[in-house]
Amino acid sequence: MKVSILVPVYNVERYIARCAESLFNQTHNDIEYLFVDDCTPDRSIDVLRSVVGRYPRRKGQVRILRNAANSGIGAVRQRLIDESTGECVTFVDSDDYLPPRAVELLCADMEHSGADMVDGAWQRVTPDGVSPAILPYQGHDTRRYLGLMLCQNIVSNRMWGRLYRRRLFTDNGIRLTPGIDYAEDYSVMSRVLFYASRSFINDPVYFYSDENVASYTHTTSTRHVRSYLRSCRVVLDFYTNNDTEGRYLTPLQLGMANAIRNVRRIGFSLEEADSLLGYTPHGPLFRLVAAMLRGRCPYRLAEALYLAARKMFIGNEKGDNKQ
Repeated sequence: MKVSILVPVYNVERYIARCAESLFNQTHNDIEYLFVDDCTPDRSIDVLRSVVGRYPRRKGQVRILRNAANSGIGAVRQRLIDESTGECVTFVDSDDYLPPRAVELLCADMEHSGADMVDGAWQRVTPDGVSPAILPYQGHDTRRYLGLMLCQNIVSNRMWGRLYRRRLFTDNGIRLTPGIDYAEDYSVMSRVLFYASRSFINDPVYFYSDENVASYTHTTSTRHVRSYLRSCRVVLDFYTNNDTEGRYLTPLQLGMANAIRNVRRIGFSLEEADSLLGYTPHGPLFRLVAAMLRGRCPYRLAEALYLAARKMFIGNEKGDNKQ
């Protein structure tokens, strides 16, 4: 099973060697390594090329591409998918790294289960050390899992630490939107799981670095809030057009209500948020939730109603969102 490992490169001079070495030391042999230089301002690519030179057995499997201009993580990941040739793909951020058997274990489960996507456990890396393994969601019902993901903040919507059949993206027209560079994972995973069957393993397959303050995702700004709302809009439009039976209407509305809740909590313009999100609530409960979150109602009271509505859907479900 040929796997394409897809790696965006930006401002990771301190971390890229560790990442690349972990990729080239994978026990699985049939791997295509794709790196995209998103006009990184440091020596990340020089360091990467130096590491490639130390792995002659892998050198022919490596392609390093360069963007003409800085494009952001969404556009870079899309280019990586477009350029890949593997039956399967996995995403690795260039300040993170993998244990040696990560790809082997994910492939073995995919071949055994026949699933379209395999999820794995992961560990957080901080200056204080490495966390215990954080397990993926343990349920086997993909439809339930997708519902929890649409709600937001219950199960992780991360793109990394998972193996996908490439055709999930290519056959279903799932593309990342240029300019959505924060919360892009939500817009992608919510669509992928609409078509995918899911399996999971409890072996750690990913080390997530919480050390790089210069990475794509370590800064938050008004631009990031807009990106998050645009990501939610992609999901809303997709389900409006594709979920014709309304199977996911309730969790979708919970997710959109959470978006309004988030922007009110941080003091972002509700008028601009409504313009970007384009959400019209369905049913008396969600019309009331949205009206209270958007209006002059005290925030704690509006949030209490939202949380009560969410509790009705999720019950005592325990998620896996530890990011």
